[in-house]
Amino acid sequence: MDTRLTAEQDEIRRTLRELLRARCGPAKLRAAADTPAGHDPLLWQALADRLGLPGLALPERYGGVGCSVAELALACEETGRALAPSPLLATSVLAAPLILALGTEDQRAELLPRIAAGSLTAALAVHGPALATALALTGA
Repeated sequence: MDTRLTAEQDEIRRTLRELLRARCGPAKLRAAADTPAGHDPLLWQALADRLGLPGLALPERYGGVGCSVAELALACEETGRALAPSPLLATSVLAAPLILALGTEDQRAELLPRIAAGSLTAALAVHGPALATALALTGA
C-alpha cells in the first residue's frame, strides 16, 4: 500500500499551509471563538474562494470539488495544525455528508451548493443522548 500523498493532495496541503500561516494561531482562534459567528468568516470565505474547502468532498453537481474523504481529512489535519478558527469540522465533516446521504433531493439542492460556496455553515444537532447512536457508534 502506497501511503505517499498524491500531487493533488500535496498541493492542497501546501496551499492550505500558505493561506493559514498568517491568519491563524491560538490568539486568533480565541478571538474568533468569542464572536457571534464563533469562527473567522473572512478566513472561511477565503478558504472557500481559493480552495473550495467547504465543498472539498462534495460532488461537483452540488458545487463541490469532488475530492475524496482523504483530501478532506488532510484539510482537517492542516486546519487543526494551524488552529484555524473555521467551521470545517461541523460543516464539511459532520453536517454536509449527512445532508448528502440522508437529505431529500430538494434539501441537497438547496443546502449543499451554499455549503460548498462557504455561504452557509452547519452543525449536527441530535436530541439528548442519541448522538452515539446517530453516528453509529452504538446500537439502536
